[in-house]
Amino acid sequence: MKARSCIAGRFAVTAIALVLTQTGFTEQTDMQQWLNSQVSDGQSLAISAALLQGGKVSYMQAGKLSPDDDRTPDSHTQFQIGSITKSFTNLLLADMIARGDVAYDTTVGELLADEIRIANPAVAEITLLQLATHTSGLPRLPANLTPSNPLDPYAGYDEKALLAAVSNARDKQTLGDHYGYSNFGVGLLGYLLGRVHGDGYQAALAEYVLEPQGLARTAFVVKDNVSAGFRDGQVVPDWGLDVLDGAGSLWSSAEDMMRLAQIQLGIEKSPLKQERSAGLQQVASTGSGFAVTPVWHVADSTDGKVYWHNGGTGGFWSFFGFRPDTGDALLIMVSGDSDPTSVGLDWFGWQSMEATPPVVADDVSGQYELTPNVGIGVFQNNGVVFAQLTGQSPLPLDQVDESWYASNAVDASLRFVRDEGAVVAVELVQNGAIQRARKVGDTATIAEPRKSIDLPAEVLAGYVGEYAINDAAKFTIRLTEDGLQAKLTGQPFFPIFAQSEHVFFYKVVDAELHFEHDDNGVVTALVLHQGAIRQRAVKSP
Repeated sequence: MKARSCIAGRFAVTAIALVLTQTGFTEQTDMQQWLNSQVSDGQSLAISAALLQGGKVSYMQAGKLSPDDDRTPDSHTQFQIGSITKSFTNLLLADMIARGDVAYDTTVGELLADEIRIANPAVAEITLLQLATHTSGLPRLPANLTPSNPLDPYAGYDEKALLAAVSNARDKQTLGDHYGYSNFGVGLLGYLLGRVHGDGYQAALAEYVLEPQGLARTAFVVKDNVSAGFRDGQVVPDWGLDVLDGAGSLWSSAEDMMRLAQIQLGIEKSPLKQERSAGLQQVASTGSGFAVTPVWHVADSTDGKVYWHNGGTGGFWSFFGFRPDTGDALLIMVSGDSDPTSVGLDWFGWQSMEATPPVVADDVSGQYELTPNVGIGVFQNNGVVFAQLTGQSPLPLDQVDESWYASNAVDASLRFVRDEGAVVAVELVQNGAIQRARKVGDTATIAEPRKSIDLPAEVLAGYVGEYAINDAAKFTIRLTEDGLQAKLTGQPFFPIFAQSEHVFFYKVVDAELHFEHDDNGVVTALVLHQGAIRQRAVKSP
């Protein structure tokens, strides 16, 4: 394995995540005014929200279903809810436990060991509770997820690929029990529960969770009243997560989510087998001011604990939360660029829980040499350890123990090697391979920004145009006063910088565009290079 491919990031597969920034919204915020403003300034196409206070549900909407459909969304309109699906998956787990099908301490190995060989014995010992609460040690995404379509990045990721990913996950690495948000982990949980059920995850969820609660418009398929996905001013394709459905494929409506809220608050009797209170017991801390239960994330507020989840896919954002102490609940579903997570949490008046940063040994910081031209810089910021491979962006690491630090972004870890108590080297462990780098300095040499060259405007004009990856996805290259910019369908324009007449690079992400020329020097195609991903796009005539 070449050093340059190590600790690599991914392009356009990061939307299903927890992202928080406080906005100053308060309990008295006029939610409808916020909805209207997001649509009027072009940030969103459609928004559907619902508020439960004092036992009364209020619905609010703004926008239209699609650029060609002027109907305003209503309480029955379906939006894709992304990672809120994870809470439904966790409710399925709790119900199957109540039925005696599995237990929280059932392990991955117990359910899969007869079918696959798991390279790391610690992966086989991961429990279903750890998968549900993001404490399994698995990375955010499977290492073998290489999207062929950036507009639908999980498409085609099937059972065979998932089992291969489990077989090879964290090979030769040490797992911890720290919180690390993982679509891989909860997607695997859904798949395993579907195997136990016998008819697959979607059938299990419908039979045990959706149908008993009367959630008729919460499903994996859309009906006639549905919002189009919208990003960066245009309609984008819907996402399907295939075998990882349990991590984020569901669609739902405001009315369905408010029914779920009333059941979770105890206003309506729960038809599920599980004890509702069990899903509200904190079992782990995220380390960043939040906690997790077997079903929800938890935030503190002056009026009690808020149980919540958010979600995001290619064209949608969502937030759902409820507070048992006051009987309040809030849902916001967005088609567009407006992530409502901060709005939702601030409406509840959330307060960050006390976060205790881990104690990190000072001697792990420094510069490590893999080859004469490639090194790893390790440094700390606010109690977090970062690693930066030459020419790449720094990645945060989670401390597993005194010697091991794991990346959540990719399936890779660093093991610091000590001699007579002092760190003398680090081992980069990725894809079952171990690369040793000796320590050459006590201070990390932060990589110098890549240097670009200046090309004449008439040369840059030759790159301008559209480059199709497939019928649904394309790159658009435009020339501005500041130079070339590149835009992938569904994403904004980003500047690209010339390393040569054939290679341009991004500064916002570790990725390159390699342009192909014909015998006459005319640009004919480009190839996106990022980590293991190679995507070729042909220039339109």
